[in-house]
Amino acid sequence: MRPFTLLSTWLPLGSVLAFPFNSIDRTISARNNNIHDAISELQPLLSQDAVLIQSSDPGWDELQIRGTSPRISPDYSVIVEAATAADVENTVKIAAQFNIPFLAVSGTHGWTKTLNELKYGFQINLRKLNSTFLDEGAYTATIGGGTLQHETTRDLFAYNKQAVTGLCECVSVAGPLLGGGHSLLQARHGFALDNLISADVVLANGTAVTASSDTNPDLFWALKGAGHNFGIVTSMQLKVYDIQSNWNVNVFIFTNDKLETVLKIVNELDCDPNRPTNLVLEGVVTRIPNVDPENPSFLYIVSYEGTPEEAAPYFAPFEAASPVTTQKFTDVDYLSIYSVTKSSLDSASCTRGRNALGSGASLPYWNVTAARAAIDIFAELTADARYADSVFLLENYGMQGVRKADASASSLSAEEREYPNLANPTIWWDGEEEKDTEDAMGREEDGTRVDDMVTE
Repeated sequence: MRPFTLLSTWLPLGSVLAFPFNSIDRTISARNNNIHDAISELQPLLSQDAVLIQSSDPGWDELQIRGTSPRISPDYSVIVEAATAADVENTVKIAAQFNIPFLAVSGTHGWTKTLNELKYGFQINLRKLNSTFLDEGAYTATIGGGTLQHETTRDLFAYNKQAVTGLCECVSVAGPLLGGGHSLLQARHGFALDNLISADVVLANGTAVTASSDTNPDLFWALKGAGHNFGIVTSMQLKVYDIQSNWNVNVFIFTNDKLETVLKIVNELDCDPNRPTNLVLEGVVTRIPNVDPENPSFLYIVSYEGTPEEAAPYFAPFEAASPVTTQKFTDVDYLSIYSVTKSSLDSASCTRGRNALGSGASLPYWNVTAARAAIDIFAELTADARYADSVFLLENYGMQGVRKADASASSLSAEEREYPNLANPTIWWDGEEEKDTEDAMGREEDGTRVDDMVTE
């Protein structure tokens, strides 16, 4: 019953929020003519710290850069740096009044190509809504809708606390959560969405509401897994937890021929009913020329929250697989683990202003034959120097906490709670040449080469 209630109650607003792309060409001229009037009405409604930026203003070019641009480059006429939730409300109301499409941004890592269909629109930039406050009792935190993960991690770390957030320091807290939210902490505490207590949301008509299990419960259900088009989250309350221990991390580098051996080890660990909730397994296939100038190499990261003695049995099978080299890190605190595991602000995954193309799949286990076929496709693509620093992620974060959560309490697909393995090829390249994009896609009648990698 819940989905039907949701559709009848919220979908009309969500449809406006997503804007009617099928009729957009007919209205571009009208919207462009409306921009001046919209700006004139919006400017006096904005708070003192909000900033309205046009193409001739300083800062315009910097705010066009995304984690996935120039392939993903929405066409903005105006950028509103909102400083309060009221700024978001007023911007959305004016946009609706003048029939102007809009897109709310924070981490700017979305790579869905339909974002390019936004024409003559408003960018509602949420980065000024950047705050993390530990609530009274220290069991929850209130986090602004524009806050990035590294900021929340830093602020909570000062109190020996942590929240279930995404996997890279540069992504927003809200972005991954609204779609599920894999995390280093998910085996213990569930997906990021399982830790959402409430959210303040601006709907497509500019109305501000609170969503929780008691207030607007259908909207709350939708936000937890399908939330990116139901409204703009300006603030959210999340569960937080005490940091229990520091981490020990081993980074193994294997040659390409060890792929099957390593994935069999991972399958054995993941199928163990006693798999610890503080064990994280992350694989990265990428080219490392000084290891193998001809083929991609397999970098595998094993992280264990606990003592070196407790971690040793989980490092041992990977050491026995004869890696080319091993980097060992001990006593790594939670603030530093993202640097050690190659997910920090200065990592490749957080580079901005590069084209990015990817696809992902959740899998029940690693089929080593299919994995080899997928990596062979990846190897062929990345033999081209334009795409040589791309990556293929093969990740296992543990599922105990995820499976304990009430699946009916969120809109996330039930299969996501059953399948522990994540396969995610990400192709990077530079420049704006159309041919480079076409070659990266490698489009054929049955899909793209990236699609082929995760459906093998």
